[in-house]
Amino acid sequence: MAAVIPTGDRRNIFVVPWGDHTYLGTTDTDYAGPLDDPAVTEADIAYILGAINAVLTDPLGPDDVTATWAGLRPLLAKAPGHKAPSERTADLSRRHRVLVADDGLVTITGGKLTTYRKMAEDTLDAVGRVLGRKLAASPTRRLRLRGAEGAAALAKPGAARSLGTTDTLLEHLVHRYGGETPVLLGLIEDQPELAEPLVPGLPYVKAEAVYALRYEMAQCLEDVLARRTRSLLLDAAASGDAAASVAAMAAGELGWDDDRTAGEVTRLRDFVVRELAPLTPRQPAPAPELPDVENVSVGGREQS
Repeated sequence: MAAVIPTGDRRNIFVVPWGDHTYLGTTDTDYAGPLDDPAVTEADIAYILGAINAVLTDPLGPDDVTATWAGLRPLLAKAPGHKAPSERTADLSRRHRVLVADDGLVTITGGKLTTYRKMAEDTLDAVGRVLGRKLAASPTRRLRLRGAEGAAALAKPGAARSLGTTDTLLEHLVHRYGGETPVLLGLIEDQPELAEPLVPGLPYVKAEAVYALRYEMAQCLEDVLARRTRSLLLDAAASGDAAASVAAMAAGELGWDDDRTAGEVTRLRDFVVRELAPLTPRQPAPAPELPDVENVSVGGREQS
């Protein structure tokens, strides 16, 4: 079960189970660095571990962390119905707001991933008003996501046996792909080795990489290991170790030459090194050489 741990500074740490892993977050702090690649810092890790260790009898340390990730959320400094902006990002509204400039430019800001449909609907409504005509009613409230159709039938008892697979693999694939699962099972039927783990120790299978490359527009290793599967977010080191085998699959699907394949592996492994850097204990600086005298002065106090 998931849990919410309040911190001493009026923030919350969320504890969410994810298969055999558990993820902890967030820091919910202001950010002023590059927007393209926000990174988890040593301070972020120390904060989250400190907050969770306050309620654990068996404390966690950096060695227990298998991966990190960071993201940025656009927050409204002052949203409708809220008081003056706070200095704390944790106090800012998570709601979105649609703005229309004098020249008709429609802008949406704020919001969050889980409300993306409502955000799109409100934006298009504003566009309709700018155009001076009523747009067709949005179908989003009734529109089912890809994979919804047929998913229920795949969860019925005996479905795995009739499809020639295991209950464990079928449950995993249905949870991720819903009614698209037979496509992946078809890949495995043609090439049984695609039922092997994509990254050892994680639940994803190689067929998922092929599916991502053929049908989900994956174009690089990071697409496969971070954005189509979540291998990098669960175990960065293991994903780095598997980079060469995944790159070989991608090369066959996308026609990469040897240079492109090697470059993808290098970039992915460099990414892993950067992601795990905040978890690597720093080596202490070498002790300075002291003068060859019997007494030295430290802080104005004589020592021998």
